[in-house]
Amino acid sequence: MVRVLLLTHYDNMYGANNALLKLVLKMHASGRYEPAVVIPAKGSFTDILDSEGISYFVCPITQWQAVYKEAISFEIKKNKRKKAISNELEIIYDHFKDKAPDIIHSNSSVIGTGAMLAGRFGCRHIWHVREFAREHYGMRYFYPESMVRNYYESADSVIAISEAVCRSVKKEYPDAHTVVVYDGIETTPSKEDGDVRSTDLGTGDILSADRKSSYSGDSSSGKITEFLYTGYIFPAKHQLDLLKAALILIKHGCSAFHITLAGNGDERYCRILESYIRKNRLEDHVTMTGFTDNVPELIKKSDVGVIASEYEGFGLVTAEYMLGGLPVLGRRSGATPEIILDGVTGFLFDDVNGLALLMQRFIENPELGKSMGSKGCDRVKECFTAEKNADSVMAVYDEVLKETGK
Repeated sequence: MVRVLLLTHYDNMYGANNALLKLVLKMHASGRYEPAVVIPAKGSFTDILDSEGISYFVCPITQWQAVYKEAISFEIKKNKRKKAISNELEIIYDHFKDKAPDIIHSNSSVIGTGAMLAGRFGCRHIWHVREFAREHYGMRYFYPESMVRNYYESADSVIAISEAVCRSVKKEYPDAHTVVVYDGIETTPSKEDGDVRSTDLGTGDILSADRKSSYSGDSSSGKITEFLYTGYIFPAKHQLDLLKAALILIKHGCSAFHITLAGNGDERYCRILESYIRKNRLEDHVTMTGFTDNVPELIKKSDVGVIASEYEGFGLVTAEYMLGGLPVLGRRSGATPEIILDGVTGFLFDDVNGLALLMQRFIENPELGKSMGSKGCDRVKECFTAEKNADSVMAVYDEVLKETGK
């Protein structure tokens, strides 16, 4: 049995942990791997591990990079976090030293603990790079550039979740052993089955209004087109662009629509969105739900999914929209163009005006969205399944273990 130690730096069920959990469950079911997870706290993730008899160890994992805003505060943050990382390394090493892993799998590029531990254990290290940490979040490392480069380029494999992420890694670390493995989601036969499984947004309140759109742009009959944007509320996710597009539509006499923004995140940015809604009297057209653990119900009540992020690493929610039979409007950035087939499963946009025009197309032509949604569902089942993702990751494990004879 191959022992795999998987590290994650947070306990909520956002995209990276959602993908990690599916991988761990399929690894466990394979009978070839013995996974163990290091996670900062107990919660819904560990509840599932408990139910499946999968071991885990609760321990903080401090990020080895952070948002850079001001030099002095960054230096203070750096010193504190480097000390925390050093302490955590000793705690994790002591816990697992009598049953050392064969592979350490770091679930994000924002943590370097796995690379350091692999050196202590003398085992293989797999790095799962899921984000554009610098481009998307403005992060900087706490360690010297030469040290960081060495860790990436000496990893046995760096798994990039899209071609876009792979290009970014290769640009910074050209000698890294990179491979592209798309994330995957659990698939179901149809939207009507109501079993599109997702915990991508955590837990909390669900959408209270019972809107089941019949997907018509006829405002006189009271029928509206429902647009859905789920995910972390953060400036680089550009939820504000969707509100600006809504205002453009209304000013041009197109008002038969409703937008749901589901998720939580940056408090300051949430206040900006709320203020924009009030200032422009968009309350009848926009609902902000906060946390939700019922993404499938939101998808069932929606007609069009939206993903407006810059530098999206993959976008599990994009695949979830498509699996649920929704056409998707996505920004032409990051990996989004790899998932959405422009003009086939949805449309790509470049700016707010382009987004507004495409929203209007769906409002005025319901059949267009239905056709695209069906094709998107087929694409997910062919390309972006959790089964395919797990098989591909385990194939990477097999490859790096060849030299050990396991």
